[in-house]
Amino acid sequence: MGAFHVHASIADRVNEIRLQVETTSPMPIGAAIDELETLLLSDTLKVDEKRAVAALYVRYQLLIHQRPDENILRELQGLEDNSKDGLIIAAGIARMYGISANYTEAYNRFDAIISAPSIPADVKAYALIYQILTYSEGQVFAPNAELINTVNDLLITHDLSRLRPLYDSIVADYYQSVSAFDLALRFYEKSLKGAQAANQRILESDNLYAIGILYRNLGNYDKAIIYFERAVEHDKEIDINYSEFLAIYGIATTYYRAGDLKSAIALSEKVLTHTLSSSFYNSEIYRLKAEAHLTLGELDEAYQSLELARQLYDENREDEQTTWRAQLEKTAAYITAARGNYKLAFEQFEVFHEAYLQAKKYEDLELIESANLVQQITQEKERANLLENENKAFEEALLLKNEAQRTQRLFSTLLTILVALTMVTIVIILILLRKSKQANALYLSAKEKAEQHSCLKSEFISNISHEIRTPLNAIIGFGQTVDKRSSDLQTKTLTRKIVTASEMLLQLINDLLDFSKIEAGKLTLAIRPHDIKSSIHTLRDIFSDQAQRKGLHLELNIDENLSSELMFDELRFKQIMANLISNAVKFSQEGSVQIGISLIEACDSHCVLHCWVKDNGIGISKENQAKLFTPFTQAESSIARKYGGTGLGLNITNNLLKLMGSSLSVESEVNKGTTFSFDITFAIASDVEHVASTDSSDKLPCTLAGKRVLLAEDNDINVEVIKALLEEFSLDLHHVSNGQEAINAVANNQFDLVLMDVQMPEVDGLSATRHIRQTLKMHTPSIALTANAMQHDIDECLAAGMNAHVGKPVDKAHLVDTLRRYLTAG
Repeated sequence: MGAFHVHASIADRVNEIRLQVETTSPMPIGAAIDELETLLLSDTLKVDEKRAVAALYVRYQLLIHQRPDENILRELQGLEDNSKDGLIIAAGIARMYGISANYTEAYNRFDAIISAPSIPADVKAYALIYQILTYSEGQVFAPNAELINTVNDLLITHDLSRLRPLYDSIVADYYQSVSAFDLALRFYEKSLKGAQAANQRILESDNLYAIGILYRNLGNYDKAIIYFERAVEHDKEIDINYSEFLAIYGIATTYYRAGDLKSAIALSEKVLTHTLSSSFYNSEIYRLKAEAHLTLGELDEAYQSLELARQLYDENREDEQTTWRAQLEKTAAYITAARGNYKLAFEQFEVFHEAYLQAKKYEDLELIESANLVQQITQEKERANLLENENKAFEEALLLKNEAQRTQRLFSTLLTILVALTMVTIVIILILLRKSKQANALYLSAKEKAEQHSCLKSEFISNISHEIRTPLNAIIGFGQTVDKRSSDLQTKTLTRKIVTASEMLLQLINDLLDFSKIEAGKLTLAIRPHDIKSSIHTLRDIFSDQAQRKGLHLELNIDENLSSELMFDELRFKQIMANLISNAVKFSQEGSVQIGISLIEACDSHCVLHCWVKDNGIGISKENQAKLFTPFTQAESSIARKYGGTGLGLNITNNLLKLMGSSLSVESEVNKGTTFSFDITFAIASDVEHVASTDSSDKLPCTLAGKRVLLAEDNDINVEVIKALLEEFSLDLHHVSNGQEAINAVANNQFDLVLMDVQMPEVDGLSATRHIRQTLKMHTPSIALTANAMQHDIDECLAAGMNAHVGKPVDKAHLVDTLRRYLTAG
């Protein structure tokens, strides 16, 4: 009996703590965490009592994005089980590993929790929400679209309205991660409103901070500061200065972005010494401090901050291999060079270059799959719209069925009353008319929502396209320059792989932007003469490193009688073969992967080819072969967890083959391997088609020398790309960083041509061009140089007064040909 009273006392105390946190002002979450931590370490509590304490403790730790000390973490791990509280604790531990950037452990733990038998719906939704957040932080975006829909269904089906504001905030974080800023802002504002209504004050702080970060990323620094200051004001509602810490960190990073380095450095000290600071925030602050001190010429302070950043990365983010980590070595080289030790600086820069190449080495495969990711998001949106309409139609049908049953019973009851029969009939007719009007209203509402979703989808893909084009401009431009200048064979080989894969992705993005063709099923093929043997060898080079790492041998079997020059869409053919080779390498652990093309039939005009990819991998059962080509489907859930993937590759491959008049076949046996094959007909290229156009850039070094060209571009990397591409032509190139500086430069100097970016701070490129044309009355040729490549973007540039449009990533031949057209005219 006494034991029961102790248990009831702990349960009551846990409920009292929860009630105090939810209703007391200021919110005593810091005091609550301290008391719960004391109870956890107590030797007087039983296991089930500690489990109740721990379930509330992990919820509060996740709210403030903190991970406890190792001794507390070990205590929590001993309390995991399949009870509701045990599963909440397990979800909290999985998230804590994500906070520490141990993403592999976090993903595995989340998978185990979600697959637990009889997991309550609210706990499953809670775990999935934090799994989505962890995926976004780890830059693993492919699973999130499906997970977001799953959580939304759980919230609706089980009426989990309490989790809705947290869900909206996590969805906003996901959209911000993929640069869909308009969608992110809508969900943040929705989450902020819901958190205020539910008195979820920590979540209010998170949303104010996140909106500030969003405006900072958009370059609207004044508005960012406003939201950070609102977060500080909101800190009065919480007892641990939680909002103050987030706001200080946000303001400091905003000052760095805005170039106010002195203020940023001073504010950084408050971040580093704050009680809520962590290794993640500190490593970023020290990295920014090192770059700021270097810019200010304070070399000792720069080196000290750099070493502290390195130490935090090595101790707390040791498994992270990113270009951010490589950037530290670049900063070290610049500091050493500024001190005059150019030999050591060169060696450090080589370390940076090698680390950067290592981080980028295998991105060629990711770039190919990125196009599939964009297409997945598009299809996921369409599928969500379809399911929403089907659900509404089903609910309406069920409602009408119930109404009909009630009407039938009423009619049977009143049938004996002849006098009332007419009145009942009139009532039934009126009810049916009202239901018809409701059905029409629901149909119009569903149509309006479908159109809105379609608009949001188009806006999202447009934003993603712009964000992918900007880094691609640097990758392709610098890659071409390194390939041309480098004499090292290994460097040239790696660089060509990066450029080749990037150019494939660029062409896929250009096709995906034509929404009307994709949605109407009117995607067309670009049939041109290509060397099919060269195409296959290029793919072999791309996948050779990945195969060698797994101990696999790539075998090429190309028919000697095969004509090299055939008429086909090389990009789509490469995409088909790349998907098949990628799967073969992914699902094989030993042996070889055979890539083959044999000649079945040939005449003067065309030939029929048999193409195949064969592996010695895990194989596919007869039952699972039937669903191979279904989108978003993989053979078994265990395969999806072990090998990853979206379940779209084979569906896309088969649809592309259908456009070419073919289809994909499969032969497979479990544990022995799989062969994918198809027969396809290609026309043989004529002699006229063999003639390749010469690169106009080879003819022009003398014609462009000395021409004065103004480059208006705010991105330093893009400036370096343009300078590298045009270096051989001896142009007199002048650079400005925004539209206002471009206006001033044109007004006060004589230029032969202006290269004008569109999106720039202060004054954008379109406004600057209008001012030059309308106010200055000047007609200097102006060429748009922008990642905005949709047709309406091109039309806007021409309407503003620009003479031509060159999209990013910049094609050197196209840029030089455009320069020649306007610099050598008349």
